[in-house]
Formats: sequence, structure tokens, C-alpha cells
Amino acid sequence: MKVKFKLPRRKKRTPRVYAWARVKKACIVVLLICNVLLLAVSVCVRGYDRIREHQTRQWIDGMLGERDVLCGSSVYQQIKDCPAAYSIRTDSTVQRAFAEALLGKKITVGAEKGNTMVWSGEVGSVSWAASGDVTAYAELHSELEPQSTEQAQDLVEKLLRRTGITVKQDQFNAVSGGGSAQQESYTVEVSQEMNGVPLLGCTLKFVIDTGNRVTVSGKWCTGEAKPLRVRALEHYSPPQMIFQLLAAHPVAEIISAQPVYVLSDKSGGRFTVIPCWRFSTDDGDFVLNILTAEVIASSDIENGVTKKTPDSDPERPELDDSFNEDADTGVPAE
Repeated sequence: MKVKFKLPRRKKRTPRVYAWARVKKACIVVLLICNVLLLAVSVCVRGYDRIREHQTRQWIDGMLGERDVLCGSSVYQQIKDCPAAYSIRTDSTVQRAFAEALLGKKITVGAEKGNTMVWSGEVGSVSWAASGDVTAYAELHSELEPQSTEQAQDLVEKLLRRTGITVKQDQFNAVSGGGSAQQESYTVEVSQEMNGVPLLGCTLKFVIDTGNRVTVSGKWCTGEAKPLRVRALEHYSPPQMIFQLLAAHPVAEIISAQPVYVLSDKSGGRFTVIPCWRFSTDDGDFVLNILTAEVIASSDIENGVTKKTPDSDPERPELDDSFNEDADTGVPAE
């Protein structure tokens, strides 16, 4: 007879919870609580900003209502952020490349006449002033003569690519005519932009006559744009922009706003690119200089005229050349 012996079962031991595991869990809980608090603070800040923005807009609407001025709803959002200012030093390499694109590689060494660089070749000449003014004449015998405005634009775009200047399609404006009388000609205008923002007053005009005789005139700024820290822009106020416009030129309706730039000549091929707002109103387009609060008709700047609007504040000191004065009110950003 077999006798079975039952051995006593060992009790299961509960695993020990080490101290580091508890610390790990505590850290995770603390991090979760911190994330929740940060999220709550972020939501509160955004909500507060929206409330302040709504209150500011109501205040502006009330002030404009007292003056019987209508303001498009998109204007507030468009002028919310202040455009940056830039400093530019002329790049002579680009200027020489432009001369070579028109005249070929065989050109005389650039001769400086006053503040103007001049290049000459067998087919023409190019002059580029320190102020950015460009005049040139060349006979492009090596290029096919354009037979339409599209081909004329392609020719100009090809010349600019050789120079190292890249432009978008919406910066071109090609039309027939504009050259010598009784000759088939094409005119192509190229407007300059900086970081996608129009640079007013900077346009190159190419007139292509029969025989591929090209005449170039206008103003173009070369060189790399470096951010400029301006103390006046640190206190930028969107409502102030609207009321500065109305103080200089009262209008009945502000339709839209667009950022634009203008050049301030500092001589020696150095420029300050000044941020401005171009307001579209029921009485035309006006450009507001954010730094000086001067208001000038947009058409005047594009035509090279910097005369102040007659409705400017009489108590403000007069500036003969408000957009070409030395605007050295800041220092280069680090």
C-alpha cells in the first residue's frame, strides 16, 4: 500500500516595491500635473488676448463711428503685426553680372564716375548709380527677336536669371509699344519685392525695339537684406496706424491694408528699407510710413515723387523728402 505525503505549499511572496519605482511614478504624476497646468495657463492667455483684441476692436469701431468712417473687417487682421525693417548694402557683383548679361563677357572694367559705375562693350553700355538708378542700352544680336509680349517677357526673365535675380510671374508687366515711333516694340516692366512684399519705387523698364535693341531704365536695389532693429517699431500700435492715416488724410472708408517697403538712401550704396502700410480707401491708395507717420499718395511714390499730402498735420515738422531722409533710428539686429 502506497502512502502519499502532501507537502505543504509555499505561500506566494509578494514582489517588493523598490523605492526608485515609487519615485518614478511620483515624477510621472508631477509631470502630468505640470502639463495640465501649462495647458490651462495657455488657454487662459489666449482667451485673454482674444478678449483684449475684441475690446480694442470695439473701441476702434466706436471712434471711427464718431467720425463716420467705415473700416473693412480684414483691415484689423492685416495690420496686426508690424513688418520688419532692413538694411542693405549694394552688391557690385550683381551689377557687373547684369552688365555682362546685356553686353557679354568682353566689357571694359567698370569705371566709376562720381557715384555711378559704368560698363561699356561692343554692343552698348550700362550705368548703375549708388542711388540704385539704372540706365542701359544694348543690341542683343545673339538672342532671338521677340514676336509677342510673352516672348519679350521670356527674354527679360532670361537676362535677369543670368544676373542672378529671381522674380515671380506676377512681378512682370509686358505690353506692346513704348519704343521708337513706327517700329514694332515691346515694353516689359519688372517690379521689385523683398520677402514677398512690394518695394515701391523700384522697377526696371525694358523697351525692346526692332533688331533686339534693348533700352533699360529704372531703379533696382541689389544686395542682401539684413534685419534692422528699430526702437520705434518695438512700440507698434495697430490702432495708431489707422488714426495716423485719418489725421493726415480724412477718408470715408478704409477698404484694405497691405505691407509695402520704401527705400531711404543713406549714400554710398547703403539703404534702409522702411516698412509702411498701403491703405486702399474710397479716395485712392495712401502709403503710411510707420516710422515717421508721413502719409503720401501711392501713385506719387511709384512716380518718384515724395511730396506730402496737402492734408498732413500742419503741426508736424515738414520734410522735403520724407521717404528719402536718413532713417537711422535703429541698430542692426544681432
